[in-house]
Amino acid sequence: MDLSKLSEDELIELIEDAKAELLRRREGKWVHFKTDGCFTPKFGPAYVAKLFLVGDEIEREFFPSNGKEWCKKNKSYKEDWDIEIFELDLIEARLTTGKKVDTREWFYVKKGELIPLLDLDEAKRFLKNLK
Repeated sequence: MDLSKLSEDELIELIEDAKAELLRRREGKWVHFKTDGCFTPKFGPAYVAKLFLVGDEIEREFFPSNGKEWCKKNKSYKEDWDIEIFELDLIEARLTTGKKVDTREWFYVKKGELIPLLDLDEAKRFLKNLK
Protein backbone atom coordinates (compact mmCIF):
# COMPACT_ATOMS: atom_id res chain seq x y z
CA MET A 1 0.00 0.00 0.00
CA ASP A 2 1.47 3.30 -1.08
CA LEU A 3 0.46 5.75 1.66
CA SER A 4 1.67 8.74 -0.34
CA LYS A 5 -1.21 8.29 -2.80
CA LEU A 6 -3.90 8.46 -0.08
CA SER A 7 -5.72 11.68 0.74
CA GLU A 8 -5.55 13.11 4.25
CA ASP A 9 -9.10 11.90 4.96
CA GLU A 10 -8.22 8.39 3.74
CA LEU A 11 -5.14 8.34 5.96
CA ILE A 12 -7.17 9.41 9.00
CA GLU A 13 -9.74 6.70 8.26
CA LEU A 14 -6.96 4.13 7.89
CA ILE A 15 -5.46 5.19 11.24
CA GLU A 16 -8.86 4.96 12.97
CA ASP A 17 -9.48 1.49 11.48
CA ALA A 18 -6.02 0.35 12.63
CA LYS A 19 -6.61 1.69 16.15
CA ALA A 20 -9.98 -0.11 16.34
CA GLU A 21 -8.37 -3.37 15.19
CA LEU A 22 -5.57 -3.07 17.76
CA LEU A 23 -8.09 -2.39 20.52
CA ARG A 24 -10.18 -5.40 19.46
CA ARG A 25 -7.09 -7.62 19.61
CA ARG A 26 -6.26 -6.44 23.13
CA GLU A 27 -9.76 -7.08 24.47
CA GLY A 28 -9.93 -10.40 26.22
CA LYS A 29 -12.85 -12.77 26.40
CA TRP A 30 -13.54 -15.05 29.35
CA VAL A 31 -14.15 -18.71 28.59
CA HIS A 32 -14.92 -21.64 30.86
CA PHE A 33 -13.31 -25.09 30.60
CA LYS A 34 -14.20 -28.14 32.69
CA THR A 35 -13.29 -31.80 32.81
CA ASP A 36 -15.73 -34.25 31.26
CA GLY A 37 -17.21 -35.78 34.40
CA CYS A 38 -14.73 -37.37 36.79
CA PHE A 39 -11.19 -37.14 35.41
CA THR A 40 -8.72 -39.95 36.18
CA PRO A 41 -5.10 -38.72 35.85
CA LYS A 42 -3.92 -41.79 33.91
CA PHE A 43 -1.64 -39.81 31.56
CA GLY A 44 -1.14 -36.76 33.75
CA PRO A 45 -3.29 -34.14 35.46
CA ALA A 46 -6.12 -32.21 33.84
CA TYR A 47 -4.97 -28.76 32.73
CA VAL A 48 -5.52 -25.77 30.49
CA ALA A 49 -2.41 -23.98 29.20
CA LYS A 50 -1.40 -21.25 26.80
CA LEU A 51 1.29 -22.38 24.34
CA PHE A 52 4.34 -20.39 23.23
CA LEU A 53 7.15 -21.22 20.85
CA VAL A 54 10.65 -20.71 22.29
CA GLY A 55 13.13 -21.54 19.57
CA ASP A 56 11.67 -24.75 18.14
CA GLU A 57 10.25 -25.96 21.45
CA ILE A 58 6.72 -25.56 22.82
CA GLU A 59 6.45 -23.90 26.25
CA ARG A 60 3.29 -24.01 28.35
CA GLU A 61 1.89 -21.42 30.74
CA PHE A 62 -0.61 -23.29 32.91
CA PHE A 63 -3.75 -21.50 34.03
CA PRO A 64 -4.78 -21.94 37.69
CA SER A 65 -7.98 -23.90 38.15
CA ASN A 66 -10.99 -22.96 40.26
CA GLY A 67 -10.29 -26.02 42.42
CA LYS A 68 -10.90 -29.77 42.41
CA GLU A 69 -13.94 -31.70 43.53
CA TRP A 70 -12.91 -35.26 44.33
CA CYS A 71 -15.01 -38.16 43.10
CA LYS A 72 -15.23 -41.73 44.47
CA LYS A 73 -12.32 -42.89 46.64
CA ASN A 74 -10.17 -39.85 45.73
CA LYS A 75 -8.94 -41.49 42.51
CA SER A 76 -10.62 -39.07 40.14
CA TYR A 77 -11.82 -35.49 40.26
CA LYS A 78 -13.80 -32.75 38.56
CA GLU A 79 -11.99 -29.52 37.82
CA ASP A 80 -12.78 -26.29 35.98
CA TRP A 81 -11.06 -23.12 34.78
CA ASP A 82 -12.14 -19.59 33.90
CA ILE A 83 -9.52 -18.03 31.64
CA GLU A 84 -9.18 -14.86 29.64
CA ILE A 85 -8.24 -15.43 26.00
CA PHE A 86 -6.95 -12.96 23.44
CA GLU A 87 -6.75 -12.87 19.65
CA LEU A 88 -4.31 -15.50 18.25
CA ASP A 89 -3.73 -17.18 21.63
CA LEU A 90 -3.06 -20.91 21.36
CA ILE A 91 -4.65 -23.04 24.08
CA GLU A 92 -3.99 -26.68 24.98
CA ALA A 93 -6.34 -28.58 27.28
CA ARG A 94 -6.39 -32.05 28.82
CA LEU A 95 -9.96 -32.44 30.05
CA THR A 96 -10.85 -36.02 29.13
CA THR A 97 -9.40 -39.28 30.41
CA GLY A 98 -8.30 -41.38 27.45
CA LYS A 99 -8.56 -45.16 27.79
CA LYS A 100 -5.38 -46.01 25.86
CA VAL A 101 -3.91 -42.67 24.76
CA ASP A 102 -3.40 -39.21 26.17
CA THR A 103 -6.38 -37.08 25.11
CA ARG A 104 -5.60 -33.40 24.62
CA GLU A 105 -7.22 -30.66 22.57
CA TRP A 106 -5.73 -27.57 20.91
CA PHE A 107 -7.47 -24.32 19.98
CA TYR A 108 -6.49 -20.95 18.60
CA VAL A 109 -8.47 -17.78 19.18
CA LYS A 110 -9.94 -15.99 16.17
CA LYS A 111 -12.38 -13.10 16.64
CA GLY A 112 -13.04 -14.21 20.21
CA GLU A 113 -13.91 -17.80 19.28
CA LEU A 114 -11.99 -21.02 19.95
CA ILE A 115 -11.07 -22.72 16.67
CA PRO A 116 -9.99 -26.38 17.09
CA LEU A 117 -6.70 -27.70 15.72
CA LEU A 118 -6.03 -31.36 14.93
CA ASP A 119 -2.90 -32.07 16.95
CA LEU A 120 0.25 -30.67 18.53
CA ASP A 121 2.06 -30.61 15.17
CA GLU A 122 -0.63 -28.35 13.70
CA ALA A 123 -0.45 -26.17 16.83
CA LYS A 124 3.32 -25.87 16.40
CA ARG A 125 2.89 -24.88 12.73
CA PHE A 126 0.35 -22.26 13.81
CA LEU A 127 2.84 -20.77 16.29
CA LYS A 128 5.63 -20.76 13.68
CA ASN A 129 3.37 -18.87 11.26
CA LEU A 130 2.81 -16.14 13.86
CA LYS A 131 6.48 -15.16 13.72
